[in-house]
Amino acid sequence: MMRYIALLEICLFSAASPSRRPASVDTLRGAVAAFLRLVVAAWLFGVLAAGSAWAQPEDPQKQINAWNMSLEKMDAAIDGDGLTDADFKRFKQDTTDIVTAANALADALAPKVEAATAQVDQLKPTGAADATESDAAKENRQQAEQQLADLAGFQKQALAVATHGSYTISQISERRRTRFTAALLERNSSLIDPGLWGDAATDVPAIAGRSGSVVSEWATVIANRSDRSVIAIFVSLLALIVMVLVPGRRFLLSKLRRPTADQQPTMRTKVMSAAAIVAVNAFLPLIVLTGVQSILKALDLMPYRIDLLWTATTAAVVFFSLAFGVSRALLAPTRSTWRMVDLDDAVSTRAFHISVAIAALEALVVVHQSFAKVTLASLQFVIALDGVLSIAIAVLIISMVRVLTRRGSPEDEENDDPADEDYGLGRIALIIAGLSAGIAIIANVMGYVALGRFITTQTVWITVVISLLYLLMKLTDEITAASFRRDGVVGSRLIGSVGFAPRSVTQAGVLANGVAHLVLISFACLAIVAQWGVDSSGLFETIRQLFFGFKIGSITISLSTLVAGIAVFIVGLVITRSIQNWLDTRFLPTTRLDSGLRNSIRTSFGYVGMIFAATLAFGYAGLDLSNIAIVAGALSVGIGLGLQAIVNNFVSGLILLAERPIRAGDWITVGAEEGTVKRINVRATEIETFDRATVIVPNSSLITGVVKNMVLRDRSGRVVVPVTVSKLADAEQVKAILLDCAKGHSLVLRYPEPIVLFLNFGEKSLDFELRCYLADIATGATVRSDLRFAILSKLKEADVALPG
Repeated sequence: MMRYIALLEICLFSAASPSRRPASVDTLRGAVAAFLRLVVAAWLFGVLAAGSAWAQPEDPQKQINAWNMSLEKMDAAIDGDGLTDADFKRFKQDTTDIVTAANALADALAPKVEAATAQVDQLKPTGAADATESDAAKENRQQAEQQLADLAGFQKQALAVATHGSYTISQISERRRTRFTAALLERNSSLIDPGLWGDAATDVPAIAGRSGSVVSEWATVIANRSDRSVIAIFVSLLALIVMVLVPGRRFLLSKLRRPTADQQPTMRTKVMSAAAIVAVNAFLPLIVLTGVQSILKALDLMPYRIDLLWTATTAAVVFFSLAFGVSRALLAPTRSTWRMVDLDDAVSTRAFHISVAIAALEALVVVHQSFAKVTLASLQFVIALDGVLSIAIAVLIISMVRVLTRRGSPEDEENDDPADEDYGLGRIALIIAGLSAGIAIIANVMGYVALGRFITTQTVWITVVISLLYLLMKLTDEITAASFRRDGVVGSRLIGSVGFAPRSVTQAGVLANGVAHLVLISFACLAIVAQWGVDSSGLFETIRQLFFGFKIGSITISLSTLVAGIAVFIVGLVITRSIQNWLDTRFLPTTRLDSGLRNSIRTSFGYVGMIFAATLAFGYAGLDLSNIAIVAGALSVGIGLGLQAIVNNFVSGLILLAERPIRAGDWITVGAEEGTVKRINVRATEIETFDRATVIVPNSSLITGVVKNMVLRDRSGRVVVPVTVSKLADAEQVKAILLDCAKGHSLVLRYPEPIVLFLNFGEKSLDFELRCYLADIATGATVRSDLRFAILSKLKEADVALPG
């Protein structure tokens, strides 16, 4: 290391020769050298200290004791009073960290325990019963047993800490749910109490004064900045907010304005336009307001109280913009052809105006919560304003329900039959919303203002979430339909690269669409229950454990590994399918193998690839194949009793592929059925008869039964044409005519030669039989028909009479 320091000194000071450089250079050189030595020494000391710390890990017992002490303190704290929701969240996070660390320690100790167990087993005395153990061996064995006991004890204590922590987390969640329920059911002054309004009115001047102090504090912070460029940036940002949120939003929406032409737009066009409108209304204010807030924080121009109000205002503006965008996208009050719900123009317009009013009041509720905290508003003022806003929202909800549930004119209502009332899911939801709004009004009047506000807020929030879910599901339908078409982005690649059939691509699109819908519904449910006192961190922790694994006994269940195993299996199947397609279309056609052998090779490769992919998937998912063998052994009893026929057919299919007594394309006869073999599957073989019917024959029947294969060795065969003539006919002349017809046919082989047999003397006829051979027996029916036509024509020309 000193050599490197000397080399660095030479590089730094070699520019000046010793005769020319001043004395100050030598002094500087010595100082730099001393500084470098000091830095290197400190670095070496740090490395050695880190190495010693790495080599000497912390005592597990001390760490376990510290965890137990922390958990005991938290157990005592959560049983006390005066804790806020933030305290519960902090306790839960600390407990979760302890549980994670304890599980990690137990997992880290597991291989050490296994190694120590194996060492103890090796050191146990073996041999005869009277064999003596040496003192050294006994001492080593005792040390190994002590080490095993210590490691196993640490592991059990760590698991006990994790169990204790899980119990503490459940207690914290229970306390939070209890506090949430108590807060909802807390009764305050009724809204019809005059004293409540008198106290609230008394607090208004003080609130106005504190509001002015908040604004003056912000102005003081800005005025105290001597840098005028910062003030210019502040003013520019405020101007940017005004310009972007109003004219900028209108400009973007004008580009997305739906035309009023009479042409009916397609569903895809309507969905894309609606999604763009929602995106502009929701993301534009979010990006602008959060961006300006970040810049003001970076410039130290955002006091604490202004920061709270800014955050609440951002949430309120984004919520209002989102609700406004969803309402405009779905209802389209001025564009009936672009409307995505089945409503007439008058109902759609009224529903849109009511929904905008509800969104505005709900945004005011969001701002009011932070405003009351910043201005230290009295409880009476908060209750009064919350109650008024909640009742106003409830009244608007009832009005919305009445607008959406009306049928039309009064005459139509009188003529409607109650039995024909449509109580679909949408109408039931509207009825529930109306009843909830009524309950909220009653709760506010009775003094349960928190409960009334919660009901109205949740009704509005659930409506927005469901509306957005409906729009996103429609958008997902259009995207998957466009992507998984034959000429779509995904479909064309699956067909061209992987070899998927068009029907398989459609099925993959339906499956992808279902998965996307499931994900969207899951996120919608999370967004809804997050407001019901359910800890979102607990939900995500459950999801994390589900994906990354949790233990049940000695078995670790992990959805991520299972999904990865399924993905490996699918990839293996895709690769197998691709290689099968390559063999079938590229390689095997270049060989001299017959079609049956090519089909056997392709099918056998598919079986091998499937088994190999399944083995890789099981291994990747962490499943022990020995356990699978045990399960397979247990299932052998069931196979012997109930699955014997299936296994018999499966093994018979493998025998058919190996021995190849029957191949794809063969002409066979099985019992009363005759046809061509189309496909040999795992369980059965498909035979297509000459009537174009498909016969499914179990493979075991083809192995154990009698099967006639017309083309097993070669495709040549013999056809027989019986001919009967009058008893007065010349037999030699008939023989000559038959041979001449056979030799004149192009498909009849010259060798073996055709022959004519005189079979019998009938009472009124002479019976002959023409036998000839063909290169391809599949043409036998055609050749027989052609020969009959030719023979009949020749017999008529020779005046040979047929039996009367």
